[in-house]
Amino acid sequence: MAREPERFTDAEALVDWLIGRVGRRLCVGAPLGLGKAATLMNALYRRACADPALDLTFITALSLDVPEPSGDLERRLMGPIVERVFGDYPGLDYLRDLKRGALPANVTVSEFFFQPGAMLGNTYAQRHYRSVNYTHAARDLLDAGVNVLMQMVAPGIRDDEISLSCNTDVTLDLMPVVERMREAGTAPLIVGQVNRRLPTMTRSALVSSRRMDALFEGPAADFKPFGAPAAPVPDADYAIAARVAALVADGGTLQIGIGSLSDAIAYCLALRHNDNARFRRLIGRMPATAAEHVLVDRHAGRGVFERGLYGCTEMLVDAYLQLHRAGVIKRAVYDDLTVQTLLNAGAIDEAVGPRTLTALREAGAIDGQLSADDVAYLKSIGVFHAGVVWLDGHLSAGDHEPPIAANLADRDARSEIEARCLGTHLAGATLVHGGFFLGPNDFYQRLRDLDADTRERFHMTSVGEINHLYGNEAIKRAQRTNARFINTALKASLDGAVASDGLESGQVLSGVGGQYNFVAQAHELAGARSIVCVRAVRSGANGLESNIVARYGYNTIPRHLRDIVATEYGVADLRGKTDEDVAIALIEIADARFQDELRATAVAAGKLSPRYRIPAAARANTPAAVHDWLAPDRRDGGFPQYPYGCDFTDIERALIGALRSLRSASSARLMAVVARNAPRLRCAHAAAVPYLERMDLDRPTRWRERWQARLVTMALLESGAIGGH
Repeated sequence: MAREPERFTDAEALVDWLIGRVGRRLCVGAPLGLGKAATLMNALYRRACADPALDLTFITALSLDVPEPSGDLERRLMGPIVERVFGDYPGLDYLRDLKRGALPANVTVSEFFFQPGAMLGNTYAQRHYRSVNYTHAARDLLDAGVNVLMQMVAPGIRDDEISLSCNTDVTLDLMPVVERMREAGTAPLIVGQVNRRLPTMTRSALVSSRRMDALFEGPAADFKPFGAPAAPVPDADYAIAARVAALVADGGTLQIGIGSLSDAIAYCLALRHNDNARFRRLIGRMPATAAEHVLVDRHAGRGVFERGLYGCTEMLVDAYLQLHRAGVIKRAVYDDLTVQTLLNAGAIDEAVGPRTLTALREAGAIDGQLSADDVAYLKSIGVFHAGVVWLDGHLSAGDHEPPIAANLADRDARSEIEARCLGTHLAGATLVHGGFFLGPNDFYQRLRDLDADTRERFHMTSVGEINHLYGNEAIKRAQRTNARFINTALKASLDGAVASDGLESGQVLSGVGGQYNFVAQAHELAGARSIVCVRAVRSGANGLESNIVARYGYNTIPRHLRDIVATEYGVADLRGKTDEDVAIALIEIADARFQDELRATAVAAGKLSPRYRIPAAARANTPAAVHDWLAPDRRDGGFPQYPYGCDFTDIERALIGALRSLRSASSARLMAVVARNAPRLRCAHAAAVPYLERMDLDRPTRWRERWQARLVTMALLESGAIGGH
């Protein structure tokens, strides 16, 4: 029988207990992202730093770090923002030392997903990276010898439970295995840090506190959860998002990730639903091939969402809450196969009525002569209300009226059953299945503010229930109708392969996560499509480079799983196409500045006929064309830089954009520019004062501060944030 967990209010005391139970070799598994028990992990790390006899390993993913300014100007700008946005979030001490190359010899840190780009060039992190398909993370943690599982949790609804909150993903997959291991005496210890400032999620996220071996709680366990500030949405992302929004089928399933592109997709889906005339005009003037317009028509991609969408996503992000508020995420799914099948067929609705009973009986789910099991089933799915009781072939409706014969074939009994026993709505509705969540501080507050019924509909569950079809496959197939699995990538090569998490040098940018599984699902589910979004160009070390490439020495999604690729310039439907057709489709959605080189390489490789000529319409694939396409809506206030708000003031946003241009400029160039524009700087001083005040440079006293004030003013002028004559 499970025992009550040991309870601690002091982190050091818990570390003592942990070493006493496990010994001096600790292999600690911690969840991806937000759910790390940072206070406990820091205490354990400090103990290992002080005691070389301890052998400590952390196996985890996505260690989140507060940004650190790289110079005095960045410090002046970022200092107040960091304090305001991150508050008392303690950070992760091991991560800071890992970045400095200062981990002690008795500590190992191994991650299977990096904060994107954070570990490029970090030899230690790259050497200790584990390429783990996130769907198999639970298995791989145990195979690695983890003897402690450590997670931040939230208070439960009752005193005898906790909420796994932001990280039900791997934990729920692990718990049944750990229970079996406990019986054999080989289980890792499960330790929770109860942070009362973390949103409490319900349903599968609520577990008995007895499933934990120890809990760290009280004021010392509380801190502000890591808030990932929203990123600005550029034109390219809105252009991709508009194209993607026109490929999403009503009554379908949606998977998206985090970042500016996801915010843009949510914005465009909401635009399609709530301002359909404007969306139709946007798609009507969209520069696109005939094939793209055919694809849009095939999926009825211009209409409003009458039935709405259901979300099935590894990462629950703010975009889903925004889409729910916009009336797009509203297609509920149910864990009963008969119910879901009848809903899909339109035989029943979420609202319970007489036809619900008829449909269930015709489907063979219940008999005409209702048994005790039939009644229990009808109550469990919400068709009968909770007060109904079966007793010896009769039904009591809990209303002090005479019992009713439990016989649906009897007209009078059926009439009484319909009048007195029916519930109002099907029970167990889910709008979104999610495995973990991460986002801005406002997103966490929106989760806290959900009413009890809506919170139930955002169902945090295990990654194994989301990322693949194995286990409960029939119900998953019934729920995931017309799925659109939308992911981002770094590069797409002309054979249709996609690189999303690493570079051809072998350096890992982020991690595979669950992208491979979602792409594979798109090929396994009827009506599903994988849409990989690739920004057409990027600024590299040697200048602008294309993200549509002839070939690439690494891939995340192999060519045989190619499906739809979208850039700001168009959509390429690659599924089932010949290699030549694939190459042509990708060249025609590449940036025009790189098309000739791509064509020549494909011809030389024997993958493209020398007779092929790039169409004139594709030659117009330029940033200016994208700008012109979006301009009418921008003039009307559409496509805002931050569609769902941000953590920065207007002045901070202007400064962030302006100072970005200073990073790559040499001191000599900056001095020359400032000297050349001295008259403009003097004229612009008054307009620059509010920005200089924010940087604490409005009253410079030293030469360095006066120089910095001029630099900031020059950057504001160059960015157009202020004017100067």
